[in-house]
Amino acid sequence: MPYFSQYAIEELPKIVNDPEALQHLRVYTSIDPDLQRAAYEIVNKRLAALDKFFPKKQGLNASLVAIRPKTGEIVAMVGGRDYLENQFNRATDAMRQPGSVFKPFVYATAINSAYGSGTRQFTAASILKDEKRTFTFGTETYAPNNYGDTFSNKETTLRDALVKSKNVITVDLAMQLNIGKVMNLATKAGLPKVDKAYPSMALGTAEATPLQVATAYTMFANLGDRVLPTPITRVTSGDGRTSVLSTPDRKNVVRPDVAYVMDDMMKDVINRGTAAQARSVGISQ
Repeated sequence: MPYFSQYAIEELPKIVNDPEALQHLRVYTSIDPDLQRAAYEIVNKRLAALDKFFPKKQGLNASLVAIRPKTGEIVAMVGGRDYLENQFNRATDAMRQPGSVFKPFVYATAINSAYGSGTRQFTAASILKDEKRTFTFGTETYAPNNYGDTFSNKETTLRDALVKSKNVITVDLAMQLNIGKVMNLATKAGLPKVDKAYPSMALGTAEATPLQVATAYTMFANLGDRVLPTPITRVTSGDGRTSVLSTPDRKNVVRPDVAYVMDDMMKDVINRGTAAQARSVGISQ
């Protein structure tokens, strides 16, 4: 677990201010050896499969991070294919576009509209049409496509739009809500703040690290509360006295009922939607 160990070492000075004291302290981390081993095996298995599909592609890499959502404890972290070859930790430092993983924050903003000041309120049963659209934003235009460049041209509920990962409906919804509101909610949940919001950001074009995305998703797991991640649970002196004890850093982002509805919608993504393949590896809802 070299990537995690390096990250824990980097984070330690943030909670222990005395550099000399670090030499005499015992540091207890959050890592779960069994989950860490499983994470390492999963990443390497997936990379081996990708190597077969893309034999001429050099430098294929991946990362994985898992957080215990109630406490923020990082229980598994793989920062890349091989630490000896490359020490860059992709789990904590690689800024990438999250893509459709971001969509739940658009729909959470919509469900949260029941408590906002907007003129229109949305529910999971609200209907938008799945059709080709061009959106105007200032002096620019944006015409997103659905996966496969196909449109049903039918009215679709927000629940089914998320389940089927409908790009155009997601952008339409974000524009009606105000894309700035969507990005503000995502920032409160733990994703990076953006200087200016664009329609394409509804589809996850604003970059974030895997650790930031995992942090933001704790909002759903905790019925609306975001919990910051931590690699260190406790620090003690040589004689066993506790000098630092980690406590969850929680912040409310949305009401529990909003998170509950979103959790139910996201279960459908696995049960009958674009993430149904996850059921083949034992993930069920």
